[in-house]
Amino acid sequence: MKNAYKYGLIGYVLVMICSTLFPVIFGNEQLQALIIFPLILVLAYWTKMNGKELGLEFGRLRDYMWAILYPLSICLVIIVIALVTGNLGAIKYPNEMTGKIVYLFLYTLILAFATEEGFFRGWLYGILERGKMNPKLILLFTALAFASWHLPLFFLNSSFNLSMLPIYITGGIIGGLTFGLLRYISGSIIVSSFSHALWNTIVYSLFGFGSSIGILGIKATNIFSPESGLLGLACGLVFMVILWVWASKKVGFNYPTPQE
Repeated sequence: MKNAYKYGLIGYVLVMICSTLFPVIFGNEQLQALIIFPLILVLAYWTKMNGKELGLEFGRLRDYMWAILYPLSICLVIIVIALVTGNLGAIKYPNEMTGKIVYLFLYTLILAFATEEGFFRGWLYGILERGKMNPKLILLFTALAFASWHLPLFFLNSSFNLSMLPIYITGGIIGGLTFGLLRYISGSIIVSSFSHALWNTIVYSLFGFGSSIGILGIKATNIFSPESGLLGLACGLVFMVILWVWASKKVGFNYPTPQE
């Protein structure tokens, strides 16, 4: 049990160091995520993790419904509120936007599966589960690790500014808990990766990335952005609580995860 926790800490520290240093050393921001993939392979080999422990399961149709509902419900609520309060801007949808959206989803699905989801909801989640840690603590620790991994973005990407940090990191914890719950109820990082990719595609396309403005032309991103706005934070928290309560009643927080 103690070895599992030790491995988890070593893996987390290794990912944090490499994700922070490699983009700076090689001058490529994308390396923050890409460097995680070879590290997952090394860690999985080192700890002799099997596919099930890594979350290499397809999940059930019900699991994907939750995965879709997460970004869609939050964005829909925010859009309605923005419309009612007059905060929708001039909607710009150029002809090439559809292709860009499809590409963004497919690219993010593969990237999330091989990097963020593969590590935080895959290897790290699996190694802590192997140590018989309480599932609630696994969800909390992997969410905190996931949120903290995003900190270097504020120094690597010019579209982020420090004023966004508190909401963005808090939202990262809530998002990490939600993706973790999807992994828990389904046993699959494919499900959580699907939701992660759908989230990034919808949010970044409609609301923009960082301080940029998306298709909807909403300028008050500090309020209306699902990822870095107060309204997004509130909606995300509500959804996470609903999913947590549902999981506790339908699945239960026991080890190992009971299957229906």
